[in-house]
Amino acid sequence: MRKSILITASILVFSASGTLAQHGPPAGVGGGMGAGPPISPPGLSGMGAGTADLARGIASQQGQFGRDFAQQQQLSAADYQLMAAQHRADAQALAQAARSGANIPANAGPRIKSALKQDIQAWKDQFQVDRKSWQAMRDTWLAERPNMTARDWAMRRADWFAARDAWIAAQKNWAMARRH
Repeated sequence: MRKSILITASILVFSASGTLAQHGPPAGVGGGMGAGPPISPPGLSGMGAGTADLARGIASQQGQFGRDFAQQQQLSAADYQLMAAQHRADAQALAQAARSGANIPANAGPRIKSALKQDIQAWKDQFQVDRKSWQAMRDTWLAERPNMTARDWAMRRADWFAARDAWIAAQKNWAMARRH
């Protein structure tokens, strides 16, 4: 009986040591706070010479992802033209409705002003307008007069598109004159 207990205990110890060798110590044993082996930064300690290169490769991929994402966010010239045409049509329709006496809710004023601000920003982005010209245009068209109504903002936005179109025509004329 004693012999069978010793043999069983030996088998358990041998089995446990095989498991220990194969899987490592159970959580909380010998690793301090149960965290397992310490993690070293890439390129340090015995992790191998290629680890630093691997880390640089990952960083490069992340940088490329950022560049690709930024490129996808940029609109093409055709996208800007299409967007501007739609916004111009919306502005002109709203201004025409205002001229015809349609009721434009008072709370639409801030939204129309915001749309005008976005239109001015799109103009700047599309034509790569310098900061000084953009600020002058923005300050002129977004300046509020006392008691401006939603109707006033609708008219102003339509007028801005007319001024924008005149600016584009002047730029084209200037470019054509320089060509000859």
